[in-house]
Amino acid sequence: MHDLVIVSDFHLGRGKNAFTGRYHELEAFFYDEDFRAFCQWLIDDATKRNASLRFIINGDAFDMLRIDRPPQTPEATMVERQFGPFMTPDRAARDMADILDGHPGFVDGLARLLVAGHEVVILPGNHDIEIQWAPVRRQIEKYVLGRVRERATAEREVADAGDRLRFPPWFWYEPGRIWIEHGCQYDPENAFTYQLRGALAEAPREVHESEYDMPLGNFFQRYLFNGFGAITFIVPSTRAHTRYAKWLLSNTPHLIWRVLISHLRFWPQAIRRIAQNQSRARAAYREAHKRALDELAELPTAGALGDKLREVDALKERGASVVEAVSTLTRQVLTALLGIVALAALVFGLWFAGFHAIAQLKGGFMVKAMLFMALDFTFLVAAIFGIGWGLFRSPRQNSSPLRRAAQKIVNILDVPVVAFGHTHDEVLWRLERPGGQPAWYYNTGTWLAVFTHDVLMPRERVQFTFLRMRENEAELLYWSPGRQAAAPVILLDERNPQAEPRRQGGVQPR
Repeated sequence: MHDLVIVSDFHLGRGKNAFTGRYHELEAFFYDEDFRAFCQWLIDDATKRNASLRFIINGDAFDMLRIDRPPQTPEATMVERQFGPFMTPDRAARDMADILDGHPGFVDGLARLLVAGHEVVILPGNHDIEIQWAPVRRQIEKYVLGRVRERATAEREVADAGDRLRFPPWFWYEPGRIWIEHGCQYDPENAFTYQLRGALAEAPREVHESEYDMPLGNFFQRYLFNGFGAITFIVPSTRAHTRYAKWLLSNTPHLIWRVLISHLRFWPQAIRRIAQNQSRARAAYREAHKRALDELAELPTAGALGDKLREVDALKERGASVVEAVSTLTRQVLTALLGIVALAALVFGLWFAGFHAIAQLKGGFMVKAMLFMALDFTFLVAAIFGIGWGLFRSPRQNSSPLRRAAQKIVNILDVPVVAFGHTHDEVLWRLERPGGQPAWYYNTGTWLAVFTHDVLMPRERVQFTFLRMRENEAELLYWSPGRQAAAPVILLDERNPQAEPRRQGGVQPR
């Protein structure tokens, strides 16, 4: 049985700028040489054990959202000049070529795995859903197989390597062993209603320009977060967004103000543009998804899951469209502002009542002065406490929607392991199979810098995490370039009686 190695969330951007010799501003992946060394270590380890390897990148290998804008063209609209061109298949293919040009070490690592006879599987995530499109896949094949050709001794080896380079449109499933997908479908902020969109590569341009079925998280990444520049971490979860927003507010409030002011005048245009052609786009997206889902459900290489696959598809979160979500957000902001005004009026009324009551007292000047100071001090302390509580309180520890989804997938498919990415948090969580046996949910985290300014975490800011599965034994590990070895990821118990983290084994074969 082949080994599995699963990674996720590299978020490759345009890489190094050949003209300046520096990285592009929005680049977040600076670890090409580490990735190349990791791939070589995997090859050497598999060779020693005479093992075959299936290397799976579980979504967001590439970042088509957080990416520096290409050079301007004369025909670009104001929105395109501010936020970059709309993502058509041709535009996505050109962006992919730029990404791969900027990350030769990443390309070489994949090529080494293929030359060594192993498989490479690249799944889509919410930041690179475009790899479902044939023009984008062809660019990846061109670069990776081109590097294979430089290393191969015969053209037949290149053709065989091409057969081992795969692009499933949604998931990787090995019956009785593991279910792997990116996981964004179970995040309310980042779920697609119609995620299977490979057939849309042939759709008219206006269908793509409508940006229909753009999750709210994608919308804010494209139309707001990119404006913060290199300081921005990629923070995909609601909890991380809250923590990061607090840090920005405390440390760089001028940056938030500047970006909001510069972007607000473009938002109505962007939303109006997205709102156009919605009905036509909806029909195209719905039809493409339904047709692809029906094909996948009957495909033997995808497990021929039939109605079970439709059950898994039905687990996805169904968020509002961008237009609806922004309208709802606007109402919420206005409601919050009205609440703040009402609270301020109430506080002022109480203060004024206290002031008036003290003024009416019969007493000396010193007595009244002391009472006025006590009144002001009380309100000042209350204000400081209220602001501090609002800024620094921790979000409630709600059950993760991805954990709930993993349990439901176990119930439907009866698999012992479910692996997601997306959240950038390493996770190990005990589940239960229909027969009562234990099952496990793993999240492979990310290779990027993780925002940890306000929490103490037993990990490095940058940690090269991966999930390794030999036979039916899975371990969540991280790669150490300095030691040229892997070690178990450190995970702590949570204050939840249902949390039963599995004890991590050693890194040596069992």
